[in-house]
Amino acid sequence: MKLPGWGRNGWILLLLAAMGILLFVLGGVLGKENRGTAGSDYAGYLEDRVRELCMSIDGVREADVFLTLCEDPEAKAAVSGGMFGGEKTSSVPAVRGIAVVCTGGDSPTLRETVTRLISAALGIPTNRIRVEGSERK
Repeated sequence: MKLPGWGRNGWILLLLAAMGILLFVLGGVLGKENRGTAGSDYAGYLEDRVRELCMSIDGVREADVFLTLCEDPEAKAAVSGGMFGGEKTSSVPAVRGIAVVCTGGDSPTLRETVTRLISAALGIPTNRIRVEGSERK
């Protein structure tokens, strides 16, 4: 098919433009499936930090942590601090609750230690923290 004024270079340019638009549209649609939200990244970060904190306690060798954040945009926790003691304040989603399953969590003493440590570290009440023992030895 030959149109006046459309040489070979015109068709190549049109094909490249169509491919670019297709990649742009598909990238936007498919990319949404792989993107996490800022809240889920923050929750994962906190879960890792709490896991490390729990495993630093004498008697805990392994720990699994599940953490939920408040969905309410009004429920935010203020985090202050900064490099070299400078003032920097930001707002992050507040922690709704934490569940920890760890070795030694069957012991009431260790359970209380883990609960109080997490409460102090994250500034949440102890009734939002649940610690249980693990079958793994």
